[in-house]
Amino acid sequence: MIELRRFQGAGRACFAWLPPQAAQGPVAAVYCNGGDSLEERLEEILEGLVPQMGTGLPPFALIGVAPTSWEQEFSPWPAPALGKKSPAFTGGCDAYLADLTGPILAQAEAQFPLSPRREDRMLAGYSLGGLASLYALYQTGVFGGVASLSGSLWFPGWVEFAQSHRPLAPDTRVYLSLGQGEEKSRHPLMRQVGDCTRCTAEILTHQLSRPPQLEFHPGGHFTQVARRWQQGLYALMAAE
Repeated sequence: MIELRRFQGAGRACFAWLPPQAAQGPVAAVYCNGGDSLEERLEEILEGLVPQMGTGLPPFALIGVAPTSWEQEFSPWPAPALGKKSPAFTGGCDAYLADLTGPILAQAEAQFPLSPRREDRMLAGYSLGGLASLYALYQTGVFGGVASLSGSLWFPGWVEFAQSHRPLAPDTRVYLSLGQGEEKSRHPLMRQVGDCTRCTAEILTHQLSRPPQLEFHPGGHFTQVARRWQQGLYALMAAE
């Protein structure tokens, strides 16, 4: 049974999971967009990571942050709904990131034994949460690494945005992943995700001081989600 320490950050439900090594001093932290979804798989995710902490993998905490609305807070700008039964995207990611890098981060680092060093702070997310993580690369230099897991990089205007902007901290480590079946979606916009992800990786190769890591996994968007989190977190945190 994993132990979570819950707190309210800027009006959002948040949790902190701390590794055993945190009892001896500050540890690195991965802030996770979509903590509500992450929590459902957290025990499975940690089963594959905790035994490696302290050997080839430095110990790190997970800080889960649940948005008030995925379509609102993880969309960088407004966009139409994907379907008649889906909500429209309202473009609230700037406000979300301001809260994340301001009061939420400050509260987490004050309340828990977390390292305040930039190189020890990471940001990760799945689906729209992955899009928000990459968007943060162009909006803040607070994080030393960013992971987009099966990120919604089909989002209208994303590739054009990445092409016309520059990361605020070019030394940021970036990890991208995608399911091999995701670009076979029936939705005409979402089936572009493979090309958009490869294009994003190419753009970042020229923008960053080290190229991003791009990994493809078997299956569609919801295949082995916990395993994808494990691999993404390991890639982000493993010692070079």
